[in-house]
Amino acid sequence: MNDQTDKSERNEPIPPDFYAARITGNRETLAKVLQEAGLDFGCRPHAKLNLDGSATLEVYATEARIAELQAAGYRVERRENVSALGRERRSEIGKGDRFEGGRIAPRGLGEKPGRDRKGGSAS
Repeated sequence: MNDQTDKSERNEPIPPDFYAARITGNRETLAKVLQEAGLDFGCRPHAKLNLDGSATLEVYATEARIAELQAAGYRVERRENVSALGRERRSEIGKGDRFEGGRIAPRGLGEKPGRDRKGGSAS
């Protein structure tokens, strides 16, 4: 898949694939990257210090965004296609109704919708 927005079988737009990437630079460079719009840092930005005094920041971005960063002079290493990985992993998700229409009770820890954690009404 490329960075162009395609249409799905249901005629819904398919977003472009995202890639894991590493941006390496000095403190000023990474501070500037943190202010860039359109970058996904996962749960939170996490920079790893390198032996040469630089640091590497993990991000998730489209191919087009990675190309823009490289054109702007950033040192970017594109890694795996995390969108494709997610599509592959979907095959591990079970199909059908594992509770057989309510005939099998769920087990384990869980929360009932509309109730607070102590068992009372959420309202």
